[in-house]
Amino acid sequence: MDNEVKTTVNTFNDIGPEFKFSLKVSTGNFPVNIAYLTVSLPSDTAGGNPLLYVTGVNTAPAGDVSCEVASLVNPLKISEKPYTPSFSKENLMSTEELNCKTAKCQPMKCVLKDMGMMSDFFVNVTTRIWNGTFAASSFQSTVLTVSTEIETSQPELLVISHKHLTVGVTISKPGVKGEIPVGVIVGSVIGGLLLLALVIGLLWKFGFFRRKYQQLMKNTDEDQAETEGLQENAAA
Repeated sequence: MDNEVKTTVNTFNDIGPEFKFSLKVSTGNFPVNIAYLTVSLPSDTAGGNPLLYVTGVNTAPAGDVSCEVASLVNPLKISEKPYTPSFSKENLMSTEELNCKTAKCQPMKCVLKDMGMMSDFFVNVTTRIWNGTFAASSFQSTVLTVSTEIETSQPELLVISHKHLTVGVTISKPGVKGEIPVGVIVGSVIGGLLLLALVIGLLWKFGFFRRKYQQLMKNTDEDQAETEGLQENAAA
């Protein structure tokens, strides 16, 4: 990794180190009509310094997964024209984690449709970490955290094992106080491949989904019986 902070950004490499992560959504023994995935990306610190810069989003299967990325991917048109960033000094010594509570986040919304049984769906995100922000800041180590949330169109029927998950990368700055900033060191991704599992089949096996379904059917039958009773009383 190039430790020098670039005053003019011409390529993605000039921004800083690459941070890639994959989101996997899996179905079980029950099809899912549609699901909504929201990915919250830390974009700026509380002091206004940039954090993550999205350079690419790929989905698979392409026809079944779509994300709103028009204003999210490479908004500065880097590699098409030069960009001059600015960074201000910021104290992050007490910030153990840069997430949506301690920093500004930018949401990316995705729709997953026609999710058949025993299928996998992927959202792959490629970003760059703004080296200048951490070079100008006072800190030793922090975790840059992306959060995710998934919902279905039938929350009363489909139980999701993990609705909220996070994936993060550890960032540290070596050296003693007063040393010329030498950039950041990006550690291994915490959690590796982030799995968002719609384990409907497993839940059905354990009886959770069956109980919810039977309760809904029971309520429907009771409502129908009550309606028929009212109709008979009215006819009498």
